[in-house]
Amino acid sequence: AGSSKPGDFLQVQPSGSLPCAVINGGNYENMAIAQSDDILKILDGLNESKLVPTLLPTEDVDLEYMKFLCEDGRNSLERRLYGEWMWYLTGKRKPVEYRERYEAVLTEVETELSRFSGPFFMGGKVPNIVDIKFIPFLERQEASLLYYKGYVVRDKLKFPNLCKWFDGMESRQSYLMTKSDIYTHTRALPPQLGGTGCSFADGHEEMKEAIDAYCTPTDVALDITEESIKWREEGWGNVHGKDEKKARREAVERIIFNNGNICKFAARGAGTAGFPPASAELADPKATPNDLAKESVDIFLRYTVGLLLANDDMTKNKLLESLEKACGSMTQVGESGDISTSESTVKATIDCLDYLRARIGAPRDMTYPAAY
Repeated sequence: AGSSKPGDFLQVQPSGSLPCAVINGGNYENMAIAQSDDILKILDGLNESKLVPTLLPTEDVDLEYMKFLCEDGRNSLERRLYGEWMWYLTGKRKPVEYRERYEAVLTEVETELSRFSGPFFMGGKVPNIVDIKFIPFLERQEASLLYYKGYVVRDKLKFPNLCKWFDGMESRQSYLMTKSDIYTHTRALPPQLGGTGCSFADGHEEMKEAIDAYCTPTDVALDITEESIKWREEGWGNVHGKDEKKARREAVERIIFNNGNICKFAARGAGTAGFPPASAELADPKATPNDLAKESVDIFLRYTVGLLLANDDMTKNKLLESLEKACGSMTQVGESGDISTSESTVKATIDCLDYLRARIGAPRDMTYPAAY
């Protein structure tokens, strides 16, 4: 995997592995640190301001409790939860047992959170190192189990304190800048697991298809309800609040800022796939874009920007009428009866736009409300 990374990154981290942080300060000068635990502790040690809380507890009794929660290797609560998640997500022989085992450890997490009045582990008013270690994996567990198993981690009746913890984390902009969405996680996770694979449980197809709708090609009919298509995931209320216009403006800014690269990237949809193929279904870093498709992609992205910014029906209708004419001009029939613009060009443009839509990732490209 490292060979696909940019050359300047490989100069810093020859293995190409992540995470990796170059730290300057204290006893560190341009030093690359490759373990997430080490990165957290070093950064916390650089904090000399009494105004910023430390991530680590200062009392011995709290250090022991932290060890039980997340610092005791495979015996820690966080690692035990991770292990049972993997069994439940990938196991096929005993699905009921795997679910019960996972839920038993998740109940332990709920119990530990219930010991304190605040939303965070160990009773802190702000997140500490325990919260930081739990959140990336609980975020993935919430996404993957809903998609593959129909299991709801954010169940307010079963796990009220865990739900408060999620809400507490999502109240902080520093976390929201790193938070991903269910669609992105469910596309990124399988290749990370290698040949293990994730196993689906029967009976929750509508939820799965509602999430899959984000990458379903335009010409494929979706056998789901209108309500399912409108479904939105929890946890994003503090990004733009209920102001949908802000989310639309974020999407517009991202499209305009990176327009040239976006058009080139989307043109892969009508180009040539890379060889050998990447392990991730939606990744193809060696693909060759079709340069002839970039102009038509750019035109439709301009209409997209206009429609996202339209504040009234009159403006929107005018844009839609213009867009319809633009689509029609691509397949005009001349006097001889020949199609003046090849039908293959129309299909290629659709393929490019579908290709782009399926690969919008949060938070890499934009937040979930903007991507939605």
